[in-house]
Amino acid sequence: MLRIAFFGAGQVNFGGGEGPWNHAKRLELLDNSLQTKEGYPVKLVVVGIYDLHTKHAERVLERQRQNTKNPEMWKDTIVFDSCKEMLETVKIDAVFIGVPPDSHGSFNSPNDIEVQCAKRGIHMFVEKPLSCHPLSDVSPVASEISSRSDLVVSVGYMFRYSQAIRRMKEIISLYGVPRAFVGRYTCAYSNIAKEMWWDVKKSGGPIVEQATHFCDIARFLVGEVDFDSVQATSIKQTDRLGNLKALPENIEKLEDKLPEERRTPRVTSAFWKFQSGAIGSLIHGVLLHGNKYESEIEIWGDGYRLVLSDPYHKCELKIRLPDSEETITEQFGTDDPYLEEDKLFLEAVLGGDKKKIASSYEDAFNIYKLSWKIRTQCEN
Repeated sequence: MLRIAFFGAGQVNFGGGEGPWNHAKRLELLDNSLQTKEGYPVKLVVVGIYDLHTKHAERVLERQRQNTKNPEMWKDTIVFDSCKEMLETVKIDAVFIGVPPDSHGSFNSPNDIEVQCAKRGIHMFVEKPLSCHPLSDVSPVASEISSRSDLVVSVGYMFRYSQAIRRMKEIISLYGVPRAFVGRYTCAYSNIAKEMWWDVKKSGGPIVEQATHFCDIARFLVGEVDFDSVQATSIKQTDRLGNLKALPENIEKLEDKLPEERRTPRVTSAFWKFQSGAIGSLIHGVLLHGNKYESEIEIWGDGYRLVLSDPYHKCELKIRLPDSEETITEQFGTDDPYLEEDKLFLEAVLGGDKKKIASSYEDAFNIYKLSWKIRTQCEN
């Protein structure tokens, strides 16, 4: 038996309308498919859900019990409104941390969840971003977690488990170091009514909270960034082009009350050099209406060009290779990197093999440093 607990009863852990993430659903799919090192089948049991909004958490738990083919997984689950109480009340082997960015990752957050779990020897899956607090506040937590060789800690950069991204990495290894990385990420904002997301102090801003995935892909495919080379600018909410006509009504009222420096930028553009000498660029926009985002990743090398479109959904890769003028297209529509990252995390917990983890806490902190540098460059 592997005892699981969730920090957060929101969409990242239990699904919703915004995207394909849903750790609870993946755990239900994985139950009884996992084995111990000795080859014994493993039963997954959810022992606790922590969320300050207990009524919402109770509704989520009841939904899981009613709408799943595996109600046994949720039979004895208890909802807690205290992080400390959950950790002290039930025995936990591993946790999934999916709370808002301002609620973890720092000793200055309401709950230093990661440190409290580490003290108890609990393995952790931590959703991105690591936090939204300044680097000086996040760094001590990162140092403490990264030093714990006895713990399995995986951070939710699911694209590292994506077949398309790994295909790009394979092509790069065959045809040489990239010369350029280009990331384009356009967010559909008109239905984002969560006030936390629009308050930079609580979310970290769209680069830290959202485009952090593209910061990760840049490092995963091209290598480490020369942080001193990072430059960025943005269209702020108060700029001439900062007005958005399709904002939810509650967000319009919120922005009128927020200090200017806490209002979400509309467009952010950044560029930098990698330590390899390659050039990187990222542009993020809060501009589209409806629900569908538009995103694209492009890699240029000597003789080759790779373009990955819609990596969150249809995931199509266009490939042009050296000594050819033909562009071929590969599709990865059935791939589920969310399932793969959860599966390998639990296998690492059961088997003790941390090599299965593609994104460690230490590595995720370097992603956080890049996204934070871009944000602060825009604010200077």
